[in-house]
Amino acid sequence: MKSFISSVVMAALCLGSFVFTSCDKNDNKTPDPLTFSVTKAEVEVGKTVEVSVKNGTQPFTVKSSDEKIATVAVDKEKITVTGVAAGTATISVTDNNKAIGSFSVEVKAVTEKLEFDKAEVTVGVEKEEVITVKTGTAPYTVKVADEAVATATVNESAVTVKGVKAGSTTVTVTDKDGKTGEISVKVE
Repeated sequence: MKSFISSVVMAALCLGSFVFTSCDKNDNKTPDPLTFSVTKAEVEVGKTVEVSVKNGTQPFTVKSSDEKIATVAVDKEKITVTGVAAGTATISVTDNNKAIGSFSVEVKAVTEKLEFDKAEVTVGVEKEEVITVKTGTAPYTVKVADEAVATATVNESAVTVKGVKAGSTTVTVTDKDGKTGEISVKVE
């Protein structure tokens, strides 16, 4: 009889602890993942891009998967990503309640454009205009979008444009490293 009463008391205690363990419906609920103003960010080397956290609880902690590609800082819900070198990295964010989220960032190399002493020229039919390439590495090549309007030649860093007939076109100049620039040409 004593063991029967012990068993009943033990069962009642177990049942009681089971029944009274929690009244909160959110116990052990995994926090919703963090979301951001973008799913993928793009930035050039040496530039920054800002991404906002759309949900979660401050303070946030941030980490870049590769700080040789992109570094990251956070101020409240504003995340600032700085491009370091061309490539891709993942930015991971954790909030105060251990909710997590991430987004990718693509860092692009700066595409330098060639510069000229004149970005646009007006030339008469059968007349010539010389434009000097100020940046880039020789040798240069030229390509005219519409050779019925103008022709172009290059000698070292001097691009000579000759008007053929009235109209507009562009001359694309490319250096030995593949950098390009455009000159707008109007023939009158």
